[in-house]
Amino acid sequence: MGNNPESNSEPPPQEETPRVSPCKLEANRKNALKSTGPKSREGKRFSSRNAIKHGLLSRELVVGDGEGKESIAEFQKLFGELIEDLQPQGRAELSLVETVAICDWRFRRTLRAEAEQIALGASRAVDSVLPAPYMTDLILRYQTTVYRQKMQALQLLEKLQQSRRKAQPMSGETKSDSKKK
Repeated sequence: MGNNPESNSEPPPQEETPRVSPCKLEANRKNALKSTGPKSREGKRFSSRNAIKHGLLSRELVVGDGEGKESIAEFQKLFGELIEDLQPQGRAELSLVETVAICDWRFRRTLRAEAEQIALGASRAVDSVLPAPYMTDLILRYQTTVYRQKMQALQLLEKLQQSRRKAQPMSGETKSDSKKK
């Protein structure tokens, strides 16, 4: 088979994963038995909140339970007010107004989360293990994202409404009058 160097070479040696010594495994098992969770009342209270989310990425539009419970009636009121203010016509415009309402609603949620984070930071001890700057940065990132989405929807709605208005004849004009211009 000629001078093919690959045909005569051995496969490259595989790297072995480092093995943990039996002594190290036993020490790890003993240490794991010692970790039984928080002991103090404050620690237990804090730990009990581990599964509670801030709601910023909630799958539900309106959070229906927990400390951050929201009102569906308030969201519907917001949506109705935006419909009245923005006066959408047609399904596309209505969809954009709905996007604006959702973004506005979520933005308000980020403001509440930020206020809660500030209050929590003010009430806890200096040596706390909570990553407050991380949470604040995360909340600010969500605020920025939701605000951008809202502004993009508003800009697109404005463009759609402008092109619709250009396509519609002025009141009192007939279609033939608008074509003459």
